[in-house]
Amino acid sequence: MFFVKSCAHWLAAGLFLFVGAVYVLMSPGRIDIIDGQCRFEVARSLVEAGQPTLRDPALQWIGVRGKDRRLYSHYGLGASAMGVPLVALGKIGDDWKGERQRFLFSLTCALVGAGLAVVLFFFLLDLGVSPGRAVVWTLVNAFATLTFIGATTTFDNLQQAFFVLCAAWCAYRSAQRQSVRYALAGGLCAGWLVNFVEHLVLLWPFLALMCSRVNVTWPPWSGDLRPWLTHLWTDFWKTDAGRASLQRIAAFSLACGVGLVVFGVYNTLRFGHSLATGKFDIPGHPSFWGNPLYGVPGLLISPGKGVLWYSPPILLAFFGYAGLRAHAPMVARMTLAASVVLVGFIGCISFYGGDWCWGPRYLLPILPLWSLTFAFLPSHTVMGWGAAVIVAVGLGVQALGLSLDHQRFFLERCLPPHFWATDPGFYFRESALLARPAELLDPVNPSARDKACWFRPGPYDDTNTYCIFGLSPEWADDGPLWALNFEVFYVGRPWPIWMPRQPRERQPIPLRWWLFGTLTAGAVGCGLLAYGLRLTSLPGTAGCLIGVSPHSNQAATGP
Repeated sequence: MFFVKSCAHWLAAGLFLFVGAVYVLMSPGRIDIIDGQCRFEVARSLVEAGQPTLRDPALQWIGVRGKDRRLYSHYGLGASAMGVPLVALGKIGDDWKGERQRFLFSLTCALVGAGLAVVLFFFLLDLGVSPGRAVVWTLVNAFATLTFIGATTTFDNLQQAFFVLCAAWCAYRSAQRQSVRYALAGGLCAGWLVNFVEHLVLLWPFLALMCSRVNVTWPPWSGDLRPWLTHLWTDFWKTDAGRASLQRIAAFSLACGVGLVVFGVYNTLRFGHSLATGKFDIPGHPSFWGNPLYGVPGLLISPGKGVLWYSPPILLAFFGYAGLRAHAPMVARMTLAASVVLVGFIGCISFYGGDWCWGPRYLLPILPLWSLTFAFLPSHTVMGWGAAVIVAVGLGVQALGLSLDHQRFFLERCLPPHFWATDPGFYFRESALLARPAELLDPVNPSARDKACWFRPGPYDDTNTYCIFGLSPEWADDGPLWALNFEVFYVGRPWPIWMPRQPRERQPIPLRWWLFGTLTAGAVGCGLLAYGLRLTSLPGTAGCLIGVSPHSNQAATGP
């Protein structure tokens, strides 16, 4: 077992390098949405001026006046803080246009996504999954689910997923090792979530309960709450294991308060009140609340935003959930409960689709937890073939999402910025996923690439990494014709495809050196994975799609 643990570190390093290299290569290499531009400007302001202000004149229309009359973003501190090291690195040398800084900032989620793969791998090992199978299912989550899209954008949902997974892993380790320190670490991770978006506080109770080793057996509901309270009293307070679990849950909850304090201080400095985020002061924003009769099914099954369409391997969770529940009951049940609450809340807001974006990005924070179930699929031939087909479909769906810029779909339909507020049923009629094959085969693409007047729409047209702005008012009724003026909508989305088409002086990085370095890192990662798998004397990945290792849940205590 010690030998397997030592090999796990080689596998983890290989996963980080390989997954990170693929994510970097598939990233757009530019800020692909105005949300990301606002977060970048805050990060750059923190680096250059030590203040989280919006100093870019082109973004003043989206800023909110603070108590000192300066402009601030209504987004939380989380994503900007995560990108600060990359922005600081980009300032080294001559970068007066900020191109290199924006390029590096756009890779934040790629690096965090590589870290997420490592955490998921170790989590699976702790659950008793063999190293080979843990690698396989980690790669499935990385490349066949919506995680791939989240890691290649400047939306911050993948970063949220990383901290959710870290919090759950630390909580599970806290329970298995009866460790208060792991509970505190998990609470710090969960607490930081509120600095991305406030509604993730809804996940705190479920993550905290993963610290418990007590498997509560609920009596049938009879309309009387007293039997339930009696069971809680008996299972927790009257047993040593129950009291120890309560201590860990309390430690987790206390550590969550650190993130809450940062949240309150940040809001107070900007707007003078700990709960004032500026979100309800956005100029011209429609009501935040929508109809759950559209939102909930829209998130789950609609062709335009349904998670089953955009992340097909989630179907496997229906078959693997029972296995996860047998190995880690609290993790399985709390994942299910947290998902119900998150879907219920997101389904009640008017912009449940998170537009303008590809797929149901607001569900991404919880998806890696469901990937834990993949390793516990029933072990028989039909399930093996079915899993292989579903994973292949998932890979194809992610490839479609990465191929072109997602905003073309919205522009070609002449949609107003807040179309979701007036047409909540839009995604039951239209789908960016189903429209993508036609966009790729559109015969106008070659001529559009050659005749476009500019690379992208928006201010500062001498830069390529600045975000895309929407339709000009005079073109509001002719989006398809307007889009023909911009190359970005018709060339491949990843930076190794569009960047070589630009003059060398407009390339934010030394293209050849970056390609060489990234490909080398990926090759080293592959080598480490092969070496680690050979050391563990496990079968190849083709034979590892189904089942778990014979190691018991108690024996597998992680790396």
